[in-house]
Amino acid sequence: MILAVLLAGCSAPQTVPPPSSTSPPPSTPVPQNWNQLSDRAVAALVPKDTFDPDAPWSKDIPAAPGEIVAQTSGVAFLCGDVEIKSGMRVMRHRLWSGPYKVVWQNVHALSEGKTADLLDRVREKARACPSYVRKEGKPERVVTPDVAMDPPPPGFDDLYAYCETAPDVQEGQHNCQAYLARGNLLVNFGSNVISDDPVLTRGTAQQQLKEMLPIVAQAVAAA
Repeated sequence: MILAVLLAGCSAPQTVPPPSSTSPPPSTPVPQNWNQLSDRAVAALVPKDTFDPDAPWSKDIPAAPGEIVAQTSGVAFLCGDVEIKSGMRVMRHRLWSGPYKVVWQNVHALSEGKTADLLDRVREKARACPSYVRKEGKPERVVTPDVAMDPPPPGFDDLYAYCETAPDVQEGQHNCQAYLARGNLLVNFGSNVISDDPVLTRGTAQQQLKEMLPIVAQAVAAA
């Protein structure tokens, strides 16, 4: 039995534009509350050494906490994007990768609206879409909605998790991920696993997701 992991988060950016400098040019002024949103998003990230030695920290996007990068408005890519409809969003991505474990975290800090509303839209997509094509010409992904999770600690608005196959990335890959809402923060975290046994693959990814929940919730609660 071969059990390994893949090096990218399902909801992590598929392509990442080159980051701009930490100080944007004069023609691109910093939005008034950009720094506040960025600071809160960075504060909600799980510390880099959390998953050592099984999954050492691999990278952050952007690489420096204060960098301003071009970002889409999407917070999920399930059966078509789930996007914010108004206001501004700052997103920070962190990836940990080891030979047998890959986990990741995205933090979305919003200037307007309720992150719980976005989470509801992710839930609706997962329940209504048993399969979809993520990349044109590639095999479709099969979605498993409503993955059982322990409840988050008090003070969180909502939690939802689902799993999906990812044969468009590599045959035998399974991704499980969760969305956790607290105030203006929407935190997406997940695990990617690949093997030749689909039951073992999803079970391993789901277990890693459950193990991440209290760790992620603690970081978000302190932000």
